[in-house]
Amino acid sequence: MPSRLPRTPLAWALALMLGACSSVPERPAPDVPEAWFHAVRQQPADAEALADWWQQFDDPMLTRTVRLALENNRDIRLAMLRVDSARSQLRQARAGLFPTFDLPGSASRQWIENNNEPDPNSPVGQFVPDEDVITFDNWELALQASWELDIFGATRARTDSARQQIRSAQAQAIAARLAVASNAAQGYMQLRALEGQRALLVEGIELAADLERIAGRLFEAGEVTRLDVAASAAERASLEADLDELDINLAEARLALDTLLAEPPGSTARQLEASTKVPLADKPIPPGQPLDLLRRRPDLIAEAAQLQAAQLQSLAARRDLFPTLAVQAAVGRSGLALGDAFSTASNFARLGATFGLPFLDYRRRGAAIDLADVEGESAYIGFQQALAEAMEEVERSLVRLEGQQRRLHSLGNTLRHREYAYELAQKSYRLGEANLNEVLDAQRGSLQARQQALQGRTALATAQVAMFVALGGGWEMEPDAVSDTDANNAGETPEHSEQ
Repeated sequence: MPSRLPRTPLAWALALMLGACSSVPERPAPDVPEAWFHAVRQQPADAEALADWWQQFDDPMLTRTVRLALENNRDIRLAMLRVDSARSQLRQARAGLFPTFDLPGSASRQWIENNNEPDPNSPVGQFVPDEDVITFDNWELALQASWELDIFGATRARTDSARQQIRSAQAQAIAARLAVASNAAQGYMQLRALEGQRALLVEGIELAADLERIAGRLFEAGEVTRLDVAASAAERASLEADLDELDINLAEARLALDTLLAEPPGSTARQLEASTKVPLADKPIPPGQPLDLLRRRPDLIAEAAQLQAAQLQSLAARRDLFPTLAVQAAVGRSGLALGDAFSTASNFARLGATFGLPFLDYRRRGAAIDLADVEGESAYIGFQQALAEAMEEVERSLVRLEGQQRRLHSLGNTLRHREYAYELAQKSYRLGEANLNEVLDAQRGSLQARQQALQGRTALATAQVAMFVALGGGWEMEPDAVSDTDANNAGETPEHSEQ
């Protein structure tokens, strides 16, 4: 019967080292379609147009609003602080690759009661003071260096992981800028839409007041009833009530834009010139291909960097199972004194090394590997989810953009018919062929059609902004955003250029 091999610590260490040689779990590449399913996506994405997408609307006030938001918004400042935090973590991780130096010192004094008479014939007794209390002093001051050699690359893997965290933080900061630019543009367009609705309501109130005066004169002439006069007055009062509610919404929209721009309340009302025009991007927006999203969308870049960082952490956890080797060296001076009878001081130098085999805490290190693998799997699923949501967002934006374009065209036709009907009703009323209610209905229809056309234009403009954002527009990234030099100079700005 064969004898069993003893389970010695060396056997455990070798087993753990062999287990550490296993690589990080491999995961398949995300499934990205080669082309969009939608027929309009044959043109490549226009990177130049995406870089400054807000200028495509040809509205100087919109450009000013977006730029002011990018300069002042607090969310962007917080995102940049997270970049600085990631840079500090990279410096901390890289510090493990280099020796550490310190200047330790120590000094002590002991008081010993001397209850025995010294023997002058003894070699030791010659140095013992003839005192009741003997003092013993000891001191040392040295320059010490220690260096744990990164033989198996655990520290380098953590350093690379921290570098990927910087990439992720930079991409998240750009995503925050993109969101702020989008919110500023949409807030500006909603504000212009409310201003346009207010102008329409004021015009409608003036027309209703004219009809009310006409109805009053016709009533005095006996041509209409008091019901017609009351109906015209009710129409004017209803429009005035709508105007009061719209003024509240307009004031709230201005305050919201002030907060987004980090400006004092009332700044938007003073700085923006009155206008009823909602800007539209005249040029078509080519969405390109799915791979363009991986290159441009900052949220996808951030998720990809997080995935790489998690994989490197998993690799580092496995490398922690390997042996460790550290060297120490010190030079200094030390001394001791025995009362007033003896004292000495001398220079010294030390050189040593320590070697470790992590076989006693293999359970903790194995749990660290499992935790790193779970985090890596979570990052992988997060990246897949972000990619799926990004492609869905582009698809949805394209469908909405095309639908709003068709809707605006139909609303334009409706408006022309409503205005023509209102014009005919006015002529018929003057000729006595139509009553006042018919004129009021035609006026109400014309006003509603103009409001709907304005809403359709606003919806199209908002859809265009959403399309630019879904394509990841508004920034450019240098190919080497994080380097060793960049890691050492963490005070410098990230190598992303916001245009």
